[in-house]
Amino acid sequence: MDSLSQIVLGASVAHLSLGSKLGRGALLVGAALGTLPDLDVLIPYDGAIANFTYHRSFSHSLFILTLVSFPIAWMCQNFYIRFWQSKVIPYSQWWLGCWSVLITHPLLDGFTIYGTQLLWPLTTPPVAWGSAFIIDPLYTVPLLVGVVIAYRKSWVVAKPFVISGLAISSCYLAWTLFAQMHIRQLVEDNLRDTQVNASRILIAPFPFSLLWRVVVITDSQYLEGYSSLLDNSKTLKLDSYNNGKVECAIWLTHAPIQRLDWFTEGAFALSVQNNQLIASDLRMGIEDDYVFEFEIAEWEDGNWQAIKTRQRPVDINGARMKLLFNRIVDSEIDLAPLDNNLRTVTTNCEPGG
Repeated sequence: MDSLSQIVLGASVAHLSLGSKLGRGALLVGAALGTLPDLDVLIPYDGAIANFTYHRSFSHSLFILTLVSFPIAWMCQNFYIRFWQSKVIPYSQWWLGCWSVLITHPLLDGFTIYGTQLLWPLTTPPVAWGSAFIIDPLYTVPLLVGVVIAYRKSWVVAKPFVISGLAISSCYLAWTLFAQMHIRQLVEDNLRDTQVNASRILIAPFPFSLLWRVVVITDSQYLEGYSSLLDNSKTLKLDSYNNGKVECAIWLTHAPIQRLDWFTEGAFALSVQNNQLIASDLRMGIEDDYVFEFEIAEWEDGNWQAIKTRQRPVDINGARMKLLFNRIVDSEIDLAPLDNNLRTVTTNCEPGG
């Protein structure tokens, strides 16, 4: 989730576990520890795909965070004793507070589609339940209200508001899972009588979890469609696109591609754009407007030259974003790209039509 959500979640958890002794200081501890796991973005790796896929790895591991919670609790306790000796807080209470804040961070991230390696160093695919959008005010605002009240009022007065904020936000997350299950059943009903042999079905929401994007992955193509909880029809329109894996099969053994394949569980496409081989993460964004796209190789002198992977800049189409918002209430809106000619692949991934 976004940084603000993690900050107010950490502050809320710390307020309940440490606030009776620390007061407002618990909010600061929780906000700091709630941000800590995401500092792994400061670590440079060898290429954009490595930076992308190693984020939310060791720093989000339930095993690692549990281990580091012991020395972090010890440091917090000793810092507190050194500067504020008015009250004694047992080490066990410090540890429980620090551990709770650290653990809830990756668990919340697991609700997004990005991918969180909760069981690192095990090589199981990242957890991506995908029921929550990365920025969702319906989740964040209840927590924020509780934290603001906790900052302004005493622990006793603020405690019910903080608990309510946590309860409301948690119930909202649970509701997104049920909404996602509803959309999945709709997708499966629509695919039942087709010839589509799906290897994976992705269902991810936009903010407020009313509009859901559906991506059906097959060996050689992917299908994209949209379903709103406010739609009257149970029919799902799916547009199909070539994923480029057949034409670019020689690149599937390339180490960065293999890493991306593992991280996305196959939800990526290869295409040629402006004499560059591009890998697109199909999980985030919409067709022809993906958030994470990477340059893998360049066509020079009639041959492909592998390069250190680079992330392409995000180019948000404002008109399509407005259409997405309108699609929540209007099922007749078509969100397919008007011109998909730039995303082409030919035999052996050679540039051309």
